[in-house]
Amino acid sequence: MLQVQDWLLVGLGGVFVIFGLALRLTSRGKAEPANTASQHRFGGAIQWMYPLFTGLCLLFGQLPRLLGAPYAAVGFFDAMGLLLAIASAVLMIRQLRLRVR
Repeated sequence: MLQVQDWLLVGLGGVFVIFGLALRLTSRGKAEPANTASQHRFGGAIQWMYPLFTGLCLLFGQLPRLLGAPYAAVGFFDAMGLLLAIASAVLMIRQLRLRVR
């Protein structure tokens, strides 16, 4: 039963990755050229990264273990997932700081 739930998380991660890439390709996810008067364009430039990073974190956390990868590979992908989570948190904080100003 737990393995079925793990595969569902992998599927959800794939959906998030596809959604993030689709946002990138649409006009809503693309950044407009920022000028010096407006620094609030940063949020539009990275809006597509949040679902992409979330999906990659889900994939990196479950897929290597489910495929029977060695312990070193599982540890490496866990570390990569943690780095993606930290990067997305930093980007969110930066975006919030720009909106508050």
